[in-house]
Amino acid sequence: MKRAGEKSSNKLGVVIAALVAVVVLVAGFIFFNPFGGTKSSGTAKKTTGTSSTKQETKYEPSQEEKDYLKNRFAQLTAVNPEAIAYVYAPGTELDEPVVQTTDNETYLNKTFDGGNEPYMGTVFMDMDNKKDFSDRLTWLFGHARGSKVGDHRMFNDVNYYDKQEYLDQHPYVVIETPERKYYYEVMGLVIVPEDTAFYRTSFTDDNDFTTQLKNIYESARTKNPNIKIKASDKYLVLSTCREEDETIRSNLYLRQIPDSEMKDFVAKHADQLKYVATRGQQ
Repeated sequence: MKRAGEKSSNKLGVVIAALVAVVVLVAGFIFFNPFGGTKSSGTAKKTTGTSSTKQETKYEPSQEEKDYLKNRFAQLTAVNPEAIAYVYAPGTELDEPVVQTTDNETYLNKTFDGGNEPYMGTVFMDMDNKKDFSDRLTWLFGHARGSKVGDHRMFNDVNYYDKQEYLDQHPYVVIETPERKYYYEVMGLVIVPEDTAFYRTSFTDDNDFTTQLKNIYESARTKNPNIKIKASDKYLVLSTCREEDETIRSNLYLRQIPDSEMKDFVAKHADQLKYVATRGQQ
């Protein structure tokens, strides 16, 4: 017959052995469990990989482009500190500096060099847009000079996109900013009332955004048949008045070429994207 002390000692040994077994089991579960630390490590690697991919597709301007833009905007901001961009459509006479201020009224009459000239003014970005053209939909506004004046300054040439042949012959628009160039391909031109509901700079979700663009594309007077509307793309609108009726507008929609397509796009269309100054000759 065992003594009481020996019985207690044996019980204690059993308890300790059981605890050790539990610890071993728990440690093994944590180590091998696919929902534990191993997945966290994998997720971190996956996230790093995604970042790396985005970095690889980011457009990096060449030194030549950086030098060109530095010189371009040094000259522009010396005349007007509110200059944020330059817009031109190769092959047309659309060739203008772009400004942005705290309202959408000032530059209807205020010229780039600070003068006051109704129906001239300056091309300006909507006050609610980001000046780096990173919004889903960016608006630029400018007067159309029309037949009443003997020049094509401002957005006069936007109205010519109401002819399919003209759109086909001038499919690209270039935006220069202090940091880089952006390239756009024409989506289509719509003619709408000045108070159209299409004038928006923000959207509730992807569906809201693509639904509006699809409606615009369907109602366009002229259009690019190769455009595929995607929620991930960014768009630009050049908006101007119509000579035949001051209450309606020509809105030219353009798709921004994503960074992932930039290299191939520039290589393929380099000759069609060249800048030829026309503004100073008007």
